[in-house]
Amino acid sequence: MKITRPLLASAAAIAIAAGAVPVIAQDTDKEIQPVVDTHTLNDDTTVETPKATDAEVAAEAAAEPEAGEIRPEESDEVTDNTPEIPEIQAREATEEELDNMPDQRHQTDAGAVTVTPLTQAPLNTANKKPQKWFSHTGEGKKLDAYNVYSPAMERDIPVAVLPARDAAGALVDDAPIVYLLNGAGGAEQDTDWINLADSTVYETFEGQSVNVVIPMEGAFSYYVDWLTDPGQRGYYKGKQMWSTFLTKELPGAMEQQLNANDRRAIVGFSMSATSALLAAEHNPGMYNAVGSFSGCAATSTPLPYFYAGLTVNRGANGMTPESIWGPMGSEYNRYNDALVNAEGLRNTALYISTATGLQSDTDMLSSLLDRNGGKVEAALKSSSTLTIEGGAIEAAMNACTHDLRAKLTSLNIPAHYELRNTGTHSWPGWRDDLKKSWNHVIKPALGLSESNAPATNTGSAEFSSAN
Repeated sequence: MKITRPLLASAAAIAIAAGAVPVIAQDTDKEIQPVVDTHTLNDDTTVETPKATDAEVAAEAAAEPEAGEIRPEESDEVTDNTPEIPEIQAREATEEELDNMPDQRHQTDAGAVTVTPLTQAPLNTANKKPQKWFSHTGEGKKLDAYNVYSPAMERDIPVAVLPARDAAGALVDDAPIVYLLNGAGGAEQDTDWINLADSTVYETFEGQSVNVVIPMEGAFSYYVDWLTDPGQRGYYKGKQMWSTFLTKELPGAMEQQLNANDRRAIVGFSMSATSALLAAEHNPGMYNAVGSFSGCAATSTPLPYFYAGLTVNRGANGMTPESIWGPMGSEYNRYNDALVNAEGLRNTALYISTATGLQSDTDMLSSLLDRNGGKVEAALKSSSTLTIEGGAIEAAMNACTHDLRAKLTSLNIPAHYELRNTGTHSWPGWRDDLKKSWNHVIKPALGLSESNAPATNTGSAEFSSAN
C-alpha cells in the first residue's frame, strides 16, 4: 500500500495533537496513576507533561529504569493552532541572515566561555520540579554536571558529562568526545538521554575511553542559530544561538575541561537528527562521525517545513519556523536544510536510521502487558499511543530518510543505513541505534581500539558536581 506524503503530513499532525495525552507504561505493582498534568506557562501556553507518579519513581529505582518508559519522544505537548502546510516563498537573504552564514558567520568570544560546576538541578519547565537527569550527578555518581557560559546566548547552559574512563575505571586523558543531542522536549520535559536511556548510555560508553557530553537545554529549538530572539517565553529562555554554542563555544571549553583531544562525533534523534547533520555540514572536518536517528534532513520544502512548525509551536504559543529560518525556501532556510547541504557530509562517517512506523515487538500489547505486570488498561493505552502517534510520526521520518539516502547516493557519499522494517517513533529504536552507531560507525571513526586507546589519567577531574 502506497502512502502519499500529504497523507503522512496529516497523520503526523493528528498524531502530535494526540500526543497531548501521552501514556507511559510502567513495570510496577503499584496502581497506575494519571500521567499527564496541564500547566500554564507565563506566556499562556498550555503545556502537558508527564508528572512524577509513584509508578515512575518505582521504575526509576529499578536496575533497568529505561525499560519501563514507553513514550514517543515528540508527544508531550502541543498547542491547538496547528499551522497549515505552507507554500514556498523564496527570497534573497537579508543582512541579518547573511551574518549567520559561512562567510560572515556570527563571531563569538571564545575566551568568554566559562565552565563551572553545576550544583543545583535545573527545573522542568512545566512542573517546576528538579530535572531528573541531575540525580545521576554528584559524589559517587556516574555523571558530572557543569554550567557552560555561552557569550552568544548570554547565559549558562547546563551540560551533563560522562567522563572518559578505561576498562579498569581510571580517568583517561586525550580521549575523544561524543556529543549527544536531546530530542524536542529534552531535559526541560525529562525526555532526555539520561532520564529515558541511562542504562543504554552507560552500557555503550563506560570503559570505552570516550567522553560523552550532553547539553541539557534547547527544547524545541532545532539547535540552530535563530533569526529572531523569542525572549523568555514558554520553553525558550532567551537568545537561541545553538549552532554557535555547539560548534564554536562548547567544544573548546569541554576539550580543555576534560583534557580531551580534537576527535569528535555528534549524535541526534528526532528533531536533533537534523541538528547533528547541519553541525557537520556547516563545519566540514570538525566531526569524525555523525549519528542521525529518525530525523528529517530537509527543512525548506513544504512537508518538512510543516513538520518543523509542529515542533517549534510546542515551545511557545505562536512560534513558527519563520522565527528560526525566515520564510520557507529563503536562503537562510536553505542554508539550514541538511538535505540541500548534504555535500558537507563528505569524508564524515555516517550512521542514519529510521523505522517504518509499523508496530515492532516492543509496541505490541503482549510486550507491554509484561512490562505493566499484566495491567490491561495501561498496556492498551500505551500500545495505542505508540501505534497511532508514534507510527504516524515515524512513517513521516521514514520518507525524509529515504530522501536523504537518495541524495547521498547521488553524491557518492557512503553511509551506514539502519532501515528497520518495523518500529515507531519511540525510545526502544533509539537505544538500539545508540549501541549500533557506536559499534559500527562512531568508535572506528574515532580510532578507538585496545592498541590505540588514549593514555590513562590517574588523577581526578578538576570539578566534581554535587547534589
